[in-house]
Amino acid sequence: MSYSGINPFTATIQQVLTAQGVHNPATNTPFSEAMLLGIGGGLGAGYILWEFKAHDSANIVMGFGYRWNYPVEVMTQLCQRLNVTTTFTETAGKKQAEEHLQAALKTGKPFIAWVDKAHMPHLHLPEELKGYGIHVVTVLSENEQGVQIADLSDHVYTVPKEIFVSARAQIPSDKNRLLQLTPNGNIDLVAAIKAGIADCIDHLSKPSESFSLPVLTKWAKLMTHPKDKKSWLIVFKERKGLYRTLRSVYEGIMLDSGGSLRPVYADFLAQAEPILAQPALKTASSAYHQVAGLWRDLANAALPDDVPAFKETKQLMQERYRLTAANDMAGLALVMAKLREMEKTYNGAGFPLDDAGTTQLFESLQHGLNTVYDGEVAALATLKAAQV
Repeated sequence: MSYSGINPFTATIQQVLTAQGVHNPATNTPFSEAMLLGIGGGLGAGYILWEFKAHDSANIVMGFGYRWNYPVEVMTQLCQRLNVTTTFTETAGKKQAEEHLQAALKTGKPFIAWVDKAHMPHLHLPEELKGYGIHVVTVLSENEQGVQIADLSDHVYTVPKEIFVSARAQIPSDKNRLLQLTPNGNIDLVAAIKAGIADCIDHLSKPSESFSLPVLTKWAKLMTHPKDKKSWLIVFKERKGLYRTLRSVYEGIMLDSGGSLRPVYADFLAQAEPILAQPALKTASSAYHQVAGLWRDLANAALPDDVPAFKETKQLMQERYRLTAANDMAGLALVMAKLREMEKTYNGAGFPLDDAGTTQLFESLQHGLNTVYDGEVAALATLKAAQV
């Protein structure tokens, strides 16, 4: 069985259901992550810039999936549409958390655990990121070496038990959460796909400047606004934290958790077309592939190749993800050390652009965001036209 994956929330569900023999009734093969993404509601949009004055830094949060800030609700809805019962266990207590873990392991079936991403040893993330990254993994078993998990790679990782326990408890709002899935038989796939598309259309049509498409134009305005306290011209006036933020923009769109998810959603629409017998979904699929290209352009605008430090950063980040998937821990440690060194060099006074160059970079990002927004609106129109 393959444990590779695109997005942690869809990959874990796909793995747990596949292990229990649940197949797509239209193909009699395991559900693709694209199909699960679409049935669960598809796409969203989000942007939040957090400033940490005490650390002279800023962190960016981007959302690309449907109701990205409510993963538990989205996963529950997806499973309901697949006729699968969800059993969540949550607790703030260490003893009860261990009891929940042992009870789930005794079933002999894989299940899903919420962990702090930076605690996962195989990811080699910086210590200062602990407590900030919600992540889910597929738990397979436990032995004397630790807990065996799957995490978007065919390699099965063993996490020492004390680290796994700490990872589950690190983010209090996750409450040591576990999720077990119980299939209940027949799946009305046509109804599930239609419901997922309807959710996506409704969500992307909302006027929210925090969780839907208008957030893109809001973000664009904040790139160069002369007075808004959240303007990048003001937040990054001294360029403290700017290198890290630009790197996060590129990583979020291109590499992390399925990137912008637009290519995955385009694949969902292509897979849904013959099931619904709706040729217009091909047009919508093509439109979302085009939008994915616009997102890639935006990512590259954040770290343009004509700045050597930025080009090297992108190459190192791409290598980091390749080495992680290959479980090359020695190579990964070297790449992460180099990235940390570059962050120390460029994340403040050593930023590789002067004032004029930085302003030009912000203007380029502003243009890219507005272009993405226009593409998203056009793609949404094709999806509305294809709705059945």
